[in-house]
Amino acid sequence: MREPISEELRTKCGESVIDLAISNVKAGGLPFAAIIVDQNGETIGKGVNQVARLLDCTAHAEIQAIREASRNEESSTLKGATLFASGEPCGLCYMAMRMAEIRKVIIVSDRYEAEKHGFDYLWTYKYFNVSLFREFDIRTLDNDRKLVPFQLAKELI
Repeated sequence: MREPISEELRTKCGESVIDLAISNVKAGGLPFAAIIVDQNGETIGKGVNQVARLLDCTAHAEIQAIREASRNEESSTLKGATLFASGEPCGLCYMAMRMAEIRKVIIVSDRYEAEKHGFDYLWTYKYFNVSLFREFDIRTLDNDRKLVPFQLAKELI
């Protein structure tokens, strides 16, 4: 059995997902980014929200990261992987993670923090079976920079 992700790797991935979200905002996108690491701690997928750019309502950061990781792993199953998200995944993204068998999720900012900064997707949970949350190991990463992508996006809107 693999060791759980180390605190050092959690911190590194948390910083990376924040930087990725900031880059996306500076490029005109939203403050949502995701990174997926395998059981060995290797990055296998990254994604940013590209809904507006691609005119694709499913091009959320988490789904883009799942798509890239699946291509890189040549598998639709990412069992044992951990997804890091700059903002808590919406209902759609939690379902996509379930389909990909990703059970470990580390969020930098939760849905309520995102909502306070003008990114309200709380309604997506209305259609989500909340009992599915029990299938995930969801952790929140403490980081002083966690709101920077949201603050920057709010300034630029």
